[in-house]
Amino acid sequence: MSGLRRLAVATVVAVAVAATVGGCLMPRYLAQAAYGQLDLLRKARPIDDAIRDPDVPLAIRELLAEVPAIKAWARQAGLSATRNYNTYVQLDHDYAVYFVGVAPRLSLTPLRWCFPIAGCFTGLGWFDEDDAIAQRDEMEARGFDAMARPASAYSTGGWFPDPLLSTMLPDGDPRTGDEQTGYADLANVVIHESVHATVLVPDQPFFNEGIAEYIGDALADELLVEKFGDDSAEVAAYRADQAWRRTRTERMLKAYKDLEALYASATPDAEKLKAKAAIIDGLVADLGLWHRPNNANLVEVRVYTASYDGFAAVHQACGSLRAMISAGKRLGRGDFEKRLQEDLGPVLDRMKALCRRP
Repeated sequence: MSGLRRLAVATVVAVAVAATVGGCLMPRYLAQAAYGQLDLLRKARPIDDAIRDPDVPLAIRELLAEVPAIKAWARQAGLSATRNYNTYVQLDHDYAVYFVGVAPRLSLTPLRWCFPIAGCFTGLGWFDEDDAIAQRDEMEARGFDAMARPASAYSTGGWFPDPLLSTMLPDGDPRTGDEQTGYADLANVVIHESVHATVLVPDQPFFNEGIAEYIGDALADELLVEKFGDDSAEVAAYRADQAWRRTRTERMLKAYKDLEALYASATPDAEKLKAKAAIIDGLVADLGLWHRPNNANLVEVRVYTASYDGFAAVHQACGSLRAMISAGKRLGRGDFEKRLQEDLGPVLDRMKALCRRP
């Protein structure tokens, strides 16, 4: 499932720790994070109750009934057993949180917010859309590129037992009306978030999101093959959807690399801004985008997907997803050269070495 549809490790973990966000933003952010998280916990009901409730639409109950088996599949593949997704929350809105990311106008180095214990993040998650838009607008007024993106799911990274949210239940493929991807998308997001509860290195969003994105995709594929068969319509639909997303992602990463080269050049800033506009114009035209992306949007694409092929190579070297997950669990802060490390090459080599070690 595309990282652009969810906030994988939400910064609502800040409710558990003191934070240094800066200025008047800190108390406002912590207050909404605490209220939002506690409100979810208050609304949560056992998933079995929702499955038996005739007032819950049948399609939702059928998907909810699949969750225990998806979790069991994730456990047998090496993901940690957790208390996540034992409860269900019906939300009265379309999204769970709203993610704000910020980057300079002529740089792809994102602003970061650091929290004691929880570590550093390249964005903040807000429960209220108006709060997210307010932060975005404030940062744009200060001369930054900023985005406020809705997300259907998030993980607290083990700070709280995460409930399954109604916003996480898909309606099928919005481009074709095909319902065959509904179960696949649910499996993908449950597995993706379960990876965060299993492999999570503080201060390393590029690694955390990259490995969750890859394992979520690959393990969901294996699950679909076992459940429906390799030649099934469900597997074909899922793989077609993945290929469509990957093609779009590669085009966005090309724009990222073009901008990266532009910003590193000696070109005057005024000319850089013109060239930036032309690069983004081409991206919008090629993908038929309704929303014009900026540096903040492209940084997020980079966080989730730029090392996808590298993780695929680790999977191949390890021989199985279970072995890959085991190697990931053995990594820690000491395996990274710096916070928010973008170049994961040395880390991925370390994972390959761990797979070869008895």
